[in-house]
Amino acid sequence: MIHYPYRIPTEIQTQLPTGTNERMNGKIITEIELIERYARDRADENWRFRSFVKHRLSMGDAALDTVVRDTADDVMEQIDCTECGHCCRVLQIVVDDFDISRLAKRLGKPAAAVKKRYTKRAEDGETVFASSPCPFLVGNVCSVYEDRPQACRDYPFLHESHFRQRMLMFLDNTFLCPIVFNTCERLKRRLSFRKPKR
Repeated sequence: MIHYPYRIPTEIQTQLPTGTNERMNGKIITEIELIERYARDRADENWRFRSFVKHRLSMGDAALDTVVRDTADDVMEQIDCTECGHCCRVLQIVVDDFDISRLAKRLGKPAAAVKKRYTKRAEDGETVFASSPCPFLVGNVCSVYEDRPQACRDYPFLHESHFRQRMLMFLDNTFLCPIVFNTCERLKRRLSFRKPKR
């Protein structure tokens, strides 16, 4: 079982706008409202892309992971996360004891005090930040960046291995993250995914 270190709150999923099926011209899209609309409009197409990658793409997992990393790197070079910060506003971040200890040291407080003040137990038993947006977000910048939780360090998980097995999380993130959305659109082209004719 793959453990996803965050959850997309239901209220975020139900608030995503719908819109027309406009086509992108290959430029980087960073406006969250547009990304949400395009991702919603392309939900069926993205599901077919997932099926294509999982069942029909004749590329090994290691090669696919490399293509994903390279594509994500190209997109990341063109996007400044500090201009966005959307993930810090909407995702519920799972934290572990190592994360809490690192934050406690940073804040100069006992780990138990940090855990009590900043975390809660989720329904599934995981420890998560107690509030959204993240209590350490100042503007669009993380005030504890060097000591942020591991889930934040790894997000948006495009450099992790086993991309094929993580595509549900990847598609969920197309609604939330400019890096993921733009990486998805470029992967469709790079992997020669054929979109249905309109």
